[in-house]
Amino acid sequence: MSTTQFWLNLPDKPCKKVDTFFIYPTVYYGDEDYPKINDPDMLGNALNLKFAHEGIFDSTNFYAPFYRQASLNLLLNCGATGFECIDETVSKYPLEDCKKAFSWYLENCNHNRPIIFASHSQGTIIMRLLLLWIKETYPCVLKRTIAAYMIGWSITPDYIKKLGLPFAKSSNDTGVVISYNTMSKDAAYNPFLQENALSINPINWRRDSKYASKEENLGSYIRFGNDLPVWKNNFADAWIDTSNSGLRTTADIQSEEPWPEGVLHRYDYDLFYKNLRENIKERIKAYGCIC
Repeated sequence: MSTTQFWLNLPDKPCKKVDTFFIYPTVYYGDEDYPKINDPDMLGNALNLKFAHEGIFDSTNFYAPFYRQASLNLLLNCGATGFECIDETVSKYPLEDCKKAFSWYLENCNHNRPIIFASHSQGTIIMRLLLLWIKETYPCVLKRTIAAYMIGWSITPDYIKKLGLPFAKSSNDTGVVISYNTMSKDAAYNPFLQENALSINPINWRRDSKYASKEENLGSYIRFGNDLPVWKNNFADAWIDTSNSGLRTTADIQSEEPWPEGVLHRYDYDLFYKNLRENIKERIKAYGCIC
């Protein structure tokens, strides 16, 4: 994993005091169960996502490996209750590629800098398993983890207990896990939510049902279909539905196939872009780094 062809983003001359290690979501929709790491469709879609999201992490050195991810069809074949099946599916090539990438990054790039972990969707499924492996293999890394933004998949109390990092309670605690899954105000079902999932509101950074208005949202950066992202101000409000831990919003945006109506999975980062960007800076400052 030492050459740039294996990395979605590999800083040439890192100049920030903090690193981000990012695992991107499912971007391969072809017929192979696991595409080659240089599959052109996977590479192109990953690059588009990078261009749409990398600004969130602009206060850090941004590292993101390519990996042989599980295809969308393979994951969907696990079914609505297949959380264990999904873990098994990504434990093959996706997790192994990310382990190799992280080991190489740690030995050659990190130089003991504090780390922010970030991921989405399939990336978060992998990140959950990767962090448990890091805990056993590189235990000192968790001690210098500023935060783990594991968005777009359920993080449960059982997982938090295994990992040993607490779930976030505010906007500036450090050494914490952050997660949520976005859905419309009327959505009846979200396949990304497990029972007892933990959530935090990325606008007001509360874990209760207190409403955060659109005016409190610092700015969204939305990809409509295959168009380039556009800035939207006062676009998305948010509150946690304490009955199922979903993050509800009245934002005027539609779910996309294959997700059920009202499941705004694709927009987990987009809707709260500037809030996430500023929160990363806030947690870095709270940790003790001035970037």
